Amino acid sequence: MPMISSVIIFNQFSEKDSQLDYYDIEEELLLLKKVITINKYIDKVLEGSYFKLPFQVEPDVERIDIEYSYAKYQLNTSEGLISSKQINIIDLSLCGLKGAYIGSSGSDRCHIWVSGYESADGYAVTPVREGEWSIVAGAYNVADEGVDVTYNITFTMKQRRLFKGDTHIHTLGSDGFMSVEDTARLASSMGLDYIFITDHNNYAHNDRIIQIEGMTVLPGTEWTHYKGHAGMLGVKKPFEGTFYTNSLEETADKLLEAKGNGAIIILNHPFCFVCSWQWGFDSIVFDGIEAWNGVMSERNLRCISWWHKQLQRGRRIPIIGGSDFHRPGLFSSIAMPCTCLYALSREPEDLMDAIRKGNCYISYLPSGPGMEVVCDGRGLGDTVLQDAELELRFFDLCGGDVIKLITDSDEEIIICEHKGQDVLEMLLHRKFINSSFCRFEIYRSYEKGLPQMLAMLSNPVYF
Repeated sequence: MPMISSVIIFNQFSEKDSQLDYYDIEEELLLLKKVITINKYIDKVLEGSYFKLPFQVEPDVERIDIEYSYAKYQLNTSEGLISSKQINIIDLSLCGLKGAYIGSSGSDRCHIWVSGYESADGYAVTPVREGEWSIVAGAYNVADEGVDVTYNITFTMKQRRLFKGDTHIHTLGSDGFMSVEDTARLASSMGLDYIFITDHNNYAHNDRIIQIEGMTVLPGTEWTHYKGHAGMLGVKKPFEGTFYTNSLEETADKLLEAKGNGAIIILNHPFCFVCSWQWGFDSIVFDGIEAWNGVMSERNLRCISWWHKQLQRGRRIPIIGGSDFHRPGLFSSIAMPCTCLYALSREPEDLMDAIRKGNCYISYLPSGPGMEVVCDGRGLGDTVLQDAELELRFFDLCGGDVIKLITDSDEEIIICEHKGQDVLEMLLHRKFINSSFCRFEIYRSYEKGLPQMLAMLSNPVYF
């Protein structure tokens, strides 16, 4: 076989140990921060004026937090009584690149933050970009002796990590059962990191998108035709005019227009028996394939088989999964399946970049199973050197799960049991000699006595 094993570690954790291990990982992520301090003396003569305090933002910053402090009150003691008098009032505002106004919070709050996915009240959601930014200090009231103000600016750096979500959801904007807001709140209650709203042939719903703390809600449209459906992800208005087309040329132009407007073009459930993709795969532009739509079924297996053959021919086509959620049901839930992205942040641009590059895997449920590939800072969807050793970490496993390592010419099968014990997490090291790619699948039986079904499907690592 072209696969060479270097290290295999079987881990049997108690539930407590497993949780501690993941908490340690989260703690490491929290430590990737940089802090600068600006100390500013404000003279009495500046009272009633505004002035900027510039600071530099480095590349790859995800979020900026600003905290400031100063002597706001003076304590007085008289006849055994303590009273306070406000002697300084310094307001806070923020400007971004080229002086772009981001927001203001007056003097009531001593801590604000901004990012590309959520910001403090009063501040615009703003992607953090490299260059000169400015604190705007407002000297509303200054004591006769002046005041020293300290600003601590914390930069949270971007780092590739796991975000779970759904790329294919319908609402009342077309034939869904729930409003955009209710759908987003349901997804948030499930602990998801992001969702795309993709109503049929419609983008009016994108104006109703709300942002919820802890989750990124992205716009989208499912272009829907009798000869196939295509997701147009990440932009509010992917095309002008009507949605319909009546020829291959018109269809190609419609998809090209959406891509030109910044949308990710995904061919949805292309091998569905009811609404398969009939426009072909060579005369139109697309960024990826929805290989897993809803419950695993024959249409998805046909798509995965077709995709594998394209990989063998040298085509690099990213895959994602989508629930195609319309309404709650026995086998219908948001993030069933779940597309798990390794992205630099929860900022829309970073999530979309991960989809375009295939930096993701698909799991049947948000709870797993899951995996991570590490090789010199690269992972799923990336290209590594032919002789590179991959570190493969499989997690949220169940006893009896079957892992498949699949190349263009071979596969290795691993059963998640070791000396009579169930394996909950597995770490492997592998080299794939003379292979052009390797991808990964996990199979699981969800009820005793039932056959195993596909529970996780990954994009490849390319060599």
